[in-house]
Amino acid sequence: MSTYNNALPGRIEPLMQAGVDVAASFWMWPGYLLFFLMLAFPAVLSVLYIKAFLFGLVIILVGVRAMSRLYVHLHLKVVVWTLALAVVSLFFCFRGMFLGSPGAVKCVQVYVVWPLIYLILLDGVDRMRRFQGIESTLIFSSMFIGAFGIVCTLSRLNILPEIPYLDSLFPDEDLGIGVFEGYTRMEYPGLTSMPFLVPFLVALLVIRWSRRDTRATSMIWVSMALVLNSALTLLSGRRALQLVTILAPLLTLVFSSLLPVGEGLLVRRSLRRAMVAFVLGIVILVPLLGLVYSIDLPGLADRFSSGFDFSPTSFDDSPDERRQQYFALMNDWHEHPLIGAGLGASAYGSIRSETMPWSYELYYLALLFQTGIVGFASYMAGIVWVFWSSLKVIKRGGVISGRLIPVLVGMLCFLIAAGTNPYLARFDGIWVIFLPLAFINHSLLTSSGESSLEFQT
Repeated sequence: MSTYNNALPGRIEPLMQAGVDVAASFWMWPGYLLFFLMLAFPAVLSVLYIKAFLFGLVIILVGVRAMSRLYVHLHLKVVVWTLALAVVSLFFCFRGMFLGSPGAVKCVQVYVVWPLIYLILLDGVDRMRRFQGIESTLIFSSMFIGAFGIVCTLSRLNILPEIPYLDSLFPDEDLGIGVFEGYTRMEYPGLTSMPFLVPFLVALLVIRWSRRDTRATSMIWVSMALVLNSALTLLSGRRALQLVTILAPLLTLVFSSLLPVGEGLLVRRSLRRAMVAFVLGIVILVPLLGLVYSIDLPGLADRFSSGFDFSPTSFDDSPDERRQQYFALMNDWHEHPLIGAGLGASAYGSIRSETMPWSYELYYLALLFQTGIVGFASYMAGIVWVFWSSLKVIKRGGVISGRLIPVLVGMLCFLIAAGTNPYLARFDGIWVIFLPLAFINHSLLTSSGESSLEFQT
């Protein structure tokens, strides 16, 4: 009897600890749901109020938690960089207001208010368990986007029955598919997140394949998500998405080369196996999709290469439209080369949107036109600091580096795709920059000699 009583506390303590962990993580679930909605339904007005409610709820929970533990889990360097760039943005918003730019007031939200909100949310990501939850949300969101996108296209082609209430969720112009000779073109809101998600999945599969202690079930989920997203990438007709998908293995190799020797060698071996599997998968996937969507490799290749044909004889409208934007933005930038025309300004001779005339597909060129050399260099300095700090984390190796590499690959690919799409000009798009910043913040605070820089309340 005494033996049983002595053993009982040893059995109960793990259960009690598990209960404490669940209770401590419960407040993160609204954050995971918010992140899922931003990934799966970016810029979808029908869920805007749900996102706003969840943002408010998460901010309140983070604030209450910070007050209860009497400190804020933010490193001084992260705070200074965020505040400095917010001040720079505020200056250019005021300049836009002074010059009468149509979108200056709205740009205050995107470039000033939302970065400060994301900075507050970084306080909630203070444990590796949080990063695991974010990673799981990315995987789940990828699977949802891939499966839902394929089902929606089959429904639009009348192969599957009509999906109830789909029109109330997405406007007609935000959802559709066009079938052409050898390729398809798709409109689907979830595609906006895929320049991050697909490269992220590629790098994540490589990293997990190199970890011998990885569970088989997690590999299955990541593989399924990658297959679904690869199919959607082929069907999308988005050349920027296809380009960054091709670049993802190379970027994974570059970042993994910074790992300690033993870890880097395992990743490189894993990358070779993953590349063979990926190529075989595409060779099998294209004919299977061709049975339904009538796509083939020559048609996909022609569609991809036409995006880089900027000659006047090009049959593709997209390069011609971007060429017009280029000349309009450059001509107006020459009038204010140093400090630009102000955030929210529109270029004479090129209006791409009647509702947002300051928004352009050539996002970085538009940013140069609106903020000039000074503003553009300031933003680029912030991005360079994020990459530089991330690379230092990767060099240390360990668990956090294995989780950071896929995020960094996804971020860089998203930034490449944003060169021809205004993905970063939305509140539910700039999370791409703040996600690696969460890793940097956590690493700075947990590394030796740095934790004392937490702000005491």
